[in-house]
Amino acid sequence: MWQTSLNQPNLSEEEEKKALARAPSLRFRFIVAGVLVIGVIAGLAINLIFDYSQKLADLSYDRLLRSALLQMDENVGLIRNEVSIDIPWSAFATLAQAEEDRVFYKVESLEQGFITGYQDLNSFPPRFPVLDEIQFYNQAYSGEMVRFAWVQRNIIDAETAQTIRIILGQTRLSREAMAASITRKAVEVVVLIALVAITLIIIGSHLVLRPLHRIGRALEDRAVGDLTPIDINTPKETHHLKVAINHFMARLQTNLAQLENYTADAAHQLRTPLASLKALAENARDIGNSDHYSPEKQRQALENIVKQCDTLNQTVTLLLNQAVVSHRLQTHRLALMDLLVPVTESCREQALVALRQGVHLSLECDLKESLILGDRFSIQQMMQNLIENAVRYSGQDSAAPKEVIVQVMAFDLFYRIKVIDHGDGIPDSEKERVFERFYRGRYDVAGSGVGLSMVRDIVNHHSARVKILNTVPKGTTFQVDFAKHRFDGDDQ
Repeated sequence: MWQTSLNQPNLSEEEEKKALARAPSLRFRFIVAGVLVIGVIAGLAINLIFDYSQKLADLSYDRLLRSALLQMDENVGLIRNEVSIDIPWSAFATLAQAEEDRVFYKVESLEQGFITGYQDLNSFPPRFPVLDEIQFYNQAYSGEMVRFAWVQRNIIDAETAQTIRIILGQTRLSREAMAASITRKAVEVVVLIALVAITLIIIGSHLVLRPLHRIGRALEDRAVGDLTPIDINTPKETHHLKVAINHFMARLQTNLAQLENYTADAAHQLRTPLASLKALAENARDIGNSDHYSPEKQRQALENIVKQCDTLNQTVTLLLNQAVVSHRLQTHRLALMDLLVPVTESCREQALVALRQGVHLSLECDLKESLILGDRFSIQQMMQNLIENAVRYSGQDSAAPKEVIVQVMAFDLFYRIKVIDHGDGIPDSEKERVFERFYRGRYDVAGSGVGLSMVRDIVNHHSARVKILNTVPKGTTFQVDFAKHRFDGDDQ
């Protein structure tokens, strides 16, 4: 039902609302996924910003620390074979730009020992010392984390040579403040970008799902029973959904057409035997009430009623089988099966019917197995229609052999079934028309005109081929070819 009915019971509406509430939201999933992705990216960005701000602050203040260390190093010399240093005021003035930080230093000689500074400042770089190479590192001292610059070099004059070591440290308060300021501003920008991105995702989710809403509205606005294809422009991502819906509606339209045809078939097939049965019953009643009552005439009338009931029963059975076959062709997949099974069962079921009409039915087959992809019930109905049709037309000519032969043969790529009779045959001009619904070549022979139409539908569903040949010297041969099932490796 494509349109919500206004007269729909409240219970159904409540159940529909509950089902809608329980249904997962595609938009919610899209937004949550987007928020999670943006959150992960923002977290990584903030972490990178924090590391970068730390490195940027160290880089900036390390330059000041290096400048002060070099100024101290330039004022180190040897006087009377002893190390002497005159620390310039400008070295500490450079570091004084960080007003909140404290400065620690120590100058010592490996040969002479402590020279000046903080004597308890025993700090060593994490890497092996290299002469004249300045190393920067963080290390705790005096209860605080301090950034140290460390250098070691040789002093040589004409009389002696000594190795001096200069250690200059500065607390990290200004560095941390600078890093925090950079991080805070960068985080504000990242958060702002994340919020804008989430807003765009929310808006974008509505725009992305709009084609689905358009398809839904297009279906809801349709009149009941309108199964024409959806003709609206949709993006590529929803194009396949639109095509799938159109294909589904086309199949549904086909099913409805088949249902209408089946209803028409039932009305067409039942109207005539019911009218005939009514006429025969009225005739039997009139014979009983007539002055010229004859038990023989009444018995004959009752026999006619019984025959007409048998005909009606056959017609109802055929219509029911046709409905079952039509349903199976629409809903059941083809499965691996032995073709000989439905052929043998059909011959066994029709043998007694043929015998009652004086027709000999035989099966000629040397195969032990014939595997195909098919539907067993449908193929059995096809064989019963072909055999029943052959038996019906075999007894019309008393001079012709009253026999029907069913043959099953194997070829390289297919199995061939032949149903051979020796009746009057089918003219070439009518061989294609006999598969049309309700077409009957002869009306003096009982029949419904839908059996061969059902045979054609079953053959087409199995991608098989059916052909009508002339039996020599007289009669008709129906030939059906089914493709063999090929297992993996059969062509190797």
